[in-house]
Amino acid sequence: MTTIVVVVLIFVTRPQANVEMRQPGITRVEVTEVVRRDLLPSVESTGVLRPRQVASLRFEVAGELSAREVEPGESVSEGDLLLRLDNEDYRDAVNEAESQIAETRATLARDGALLKLARENRQLAEREYQRLEKLGKGSLASVSTRESARQQLINLQSEEARLGFSQQSGEARLARQEAARNRARRNLERTRLLAPFSGRINRVMVEVGDYVQGSSPVVELIDDAALELDVAVSGDVAAALALGQALRVDVDGRQVDGELVALQIDPDPQTHTHPLRVRIPGQGLLPGQLGRVDLPLRPRRDVLVVPASAVLREEGKHFVFLVRENRLQRRQVVPGIRHGDWLLLQQGVEQGDILVARDLEVLSQDTEVQVESGGKQP
Repeated sequence: MTTIVVVVLIFVTRPQANVEMRQPGITRVEVTEVVRRDLLPSVESTGVLRPRQVASLRFEVAGELSAREVEPGESVSEGDLLLRLDNEDYRDAVNEAESQIAETRATLARDGALLKLARENRQLAEREYQRLEKLGKGSLASVSTRESARQQLINLQSEEARLGFSQQSGEARLARQEAARNRARRNLERTRLLAPFSGRINRVMVEVGDYVQGSSPVVELIDDAALELDVAVSGDVAAALALGQALRVDVDGRQVDGELVALQIDPDPQTHTHPLRVRIPGQGLLPGQLGRVDLPLRPRRDVLVVPASAVLREEGKHFVFLVRENRLQRRQVVPGIRHGDWLLLQQGVEQGDILVARDLEVLSQDTEVQVESGGKQP
């Protein structure tokens, strides 16, 4: 009997369950206003700094390297000697060509004197033959004498012609020998590799004693007094630029003044972009560093802008959430260019519209919201 009473008392005194229902909370949002303003947009492109000029130097003749006058990192001036080949064979070729020229000139001088003498003898023979022609043409003796004089004249004319041809051939041979001499001199000069411009030695690929072929690169020379940044941009960026335009380049946080020195008007057929080149002073900078150039676009006047965070992108489309009487309206928009934190809107909103400023991913159509201050205003 006692046990039954205890069970009843426990059941009667058990606490009742809390059945109070909580009301759903109202979403709090920050808002921003669609306004009109002028935009001065720009885009940033990154590239690697390269020397203004790079030359892969090579000898034009072959031979054994006899002197290495420079090392990587050294500064050189235009015309400085960099490398030298053994030149004995090339010097002998010059001497041989000059001796052949001297011999040919001596032969020409001799043939010239003989030609002059032959011409004088031929002229004398002509006068003698003409004189005999005027003397008794009916005499047998005179006929024999005239025939002898005529034969002598023919021989002298033949000798004059032979010497004249020899003179012409000698002059042509002399011209060929002088050309060979000039070529031998140039080859002798080519055993010395000189700097074609002022700059710094980047690499030397040969050592003293190496046999160097004329087609082999031996020295890489760079002009890093100025550096260049090559980037590729879209058509709208290229259309806003002009050769000679001043641009700002950031290199490891250092701002450097640059100049647009090249711009390809016809785009690359593969990438459909326009390569361009910006030149900056090289003082304190090195090739290979990354540079970021700020490229101004065409100014946009009196356009509608909102913070970029106020636009949601889903499946290639763009949306904003308008706040109307504390409820959200999801609306599709057409964005334009972005400049910093601001985004141009071409369609879908009007000036003065109030939009949710950020955290749009968790929002949905017709959600009741409570507006908070603090949204970023253009």
